[in-house]
Amino acid sequence: MRRLPPLRAGEPPWYPPLLLCSFALTLYAGTRLLGGDDPLGVVLWITGAALLHDLVLLPLYTAADRAAGALLPRRRRPGAKGGTTPSDVTRAGAPHGAGAPHGAGAPHGAGAPYRAGINHLRIPALLSGLLLLVWWPLVTGPPARFERYTGLSGEGFTERWLLVTAALFAVSAGWALLSALRRARH
Repeated sequence: MRRLPPLRAGEPPWYPPLLLCSFALTLYAGTRLLGGDDPLGVVLWITGAALLHDLVLLPLYTAADRAAGALLPRRRRPGAKGGTTPSDVTRAGAPHGAGAPHGAGAPHGAGAPYRAGINHLRIPALLSGLLLLVWWPLVTGPPARFERYTGLSGEGFTERWLLVTAALFAVSAGWALLSALRRARH
């Protein structure tokens, strides 16, 4: 009898069976949701969605995140002493001395530059994108059968999504302003 491969460090023993159960549940739910008797079609649909995400969407939103991060000024973490930045490494030739890896000898994140407001852009963009992904057919124009099946009008979804997006960014901007005022006061 073959032994199972060892678990990764820190992984509980119930993790692999739970992962397999989650895949089985996903397949069952997808089969029920997409109309029944074609589990191969559901597997192909889920695989296609994963490939679309990994090959198209991930590079797009990574590039957008990096572009937004490049617009914000770099700052040092509060209370950080010493450390080097990537630009220091290229100017001096080696961080912290004799070929040590970046950040060696310093606490994790100490002295490392960060972009103070990037999460105030990331969070509302993520939530707005998620809402757009979930409600895509209705935001882009409801299908003709929507009103017939639900009895509700399909109008106004685009405007509502834009209003929710504006509200998310407004709340985030207000939060960023309060954080900046609090930092300036201390």
